[in-house]
Formats: sequence, C-alpha cells, structure tokens
Amino acid sequence: MVSFRDFVFTVSTFSDISETIPALTWIIFARKKMPYNILGVFFLVSSLLKIYTLITAELHITNMQAFHLMACWEIVMFYLFYLYLLRKQQFRWGILILIGLCVADTIYLEHIMTFNALAWSMDMIMIISMGMLYFFRLYQKDETPGPLTKRPDFIIIIGLLIYASGSLFPYLLANKILTGSADGFFKNAWFFQTLSNISKNIIVSYGFLLTRRYE
Repeated sequence: MVSFRDFVFTVSTFSDISETIPALTWIIFARKKMPYNILGVFFLVSSLLKIYTLITAELHITNMQAFHLMACWEIVMFYLFYLYLLRKQQFRWGILILIGLCVADTIYLEHIMTFNALAWSMDMIMIISMGMLYFFRLYQKDETPGPLTKRPDFIIIIGLLIYASGSLFPYLLANKILTGSADGFFKNAWFFQTLSNISKNIIVSYGFLLTRRYE
C-alpha cells in the first residue's frame, strides 16, 4: 500500500520535472516579446537546475549550493518581470539589493551547505507584494484592453501568486519540516509547496499560449 509519504515524494518529483512545461511552451508556442522573454529564460534555466537537483538527490550528492543559486535567480528574474509590467525602470538598482541580500544570507545566516529557507521566504514575500501592486495598478485604470481572462500578464500573475502563497508557509517552517523523518502531516507539509509549484507551471504555460493568441 502506498503511504502518504511515498505519494508526497512522487508529487515532489513531478513538481521538479514540471518546470520544463513552461520552458518548452515558451520555446515552442509563445510569442517572443517582453516581458515574457524574461520568464522564458527564467524557466529554461530553472528547469535545468531542478533536473540537476533531482538527479543529484537520487545519487545522494549534496546539492544545497544549487538551491542558493536558484533562490537568487528566481527572485531577480521575477523582480525583472514585475518591473517591466509596472514600468518602474528607475528601480533597477533593486536587482543589486536583492542579489546582495541573497549573498549576505548565504555568508552570514544560512550556510551554503544548508537549505536557505530565509532566502526562499523573502522570494515568496516579494512575489506576493509586487503581485498585489500589479493588481492595484491594474484596477486603478478605467479601461483594460480586452477581458482579463485573455490577458497573458494577468493569468501569469495569478499563477505566481498561487505559487508564492502556497510556498510561503513551508519555507517559513522549512527547518522544522525538513528535520527528522518525513512522517505525519506536518513533516509532509512540503506537499503544499509542490502542488502550488505545479499549479504555477501549468498556469504560466497557459499564459504563454495566450501571448500568441491574444497579443
């Protein structure tokens, strides 16, 4: 009989592999234009890193360094994507601040050979905050070009917010969740993060498809 733990591990594996879905969708189907090229490049690199961590984990090779790199890569690329949508080019110096925070976290707070839960939590908070700012700016406008459900940017932001809201709790408590054996519901709370990540990848892929159909 398959245990809940085995089911969680299977879904987690699929979550890592699912990063290739938006990457391939962008390469094959998406219209190559900004700001979607930012996300396309992000998913292309991220999918390769996720596959690397999956393979090294199966081989029992330490891969915590990759998670530090992925956290920094993700927060910078999503920040650039939001930046383009909000048209706030004067805040590009924020990229240096985000990189500096990730590096400082690795050097002073969370060693490179341990999971960087703080950096990932900061990533999720940034995604949620800028997503809310995007919606605020969107609904401030009197008119929008076409229905929101046909707008790639709107759909993609929804996917990112689902991902961040579902991942924030597991990341905040990652040190407690990841210590000890994966027994019981709390120790398998990583399930929420994997589901939200899969949802993000599917929704963003749909957003990429909309770039060709409605833009």
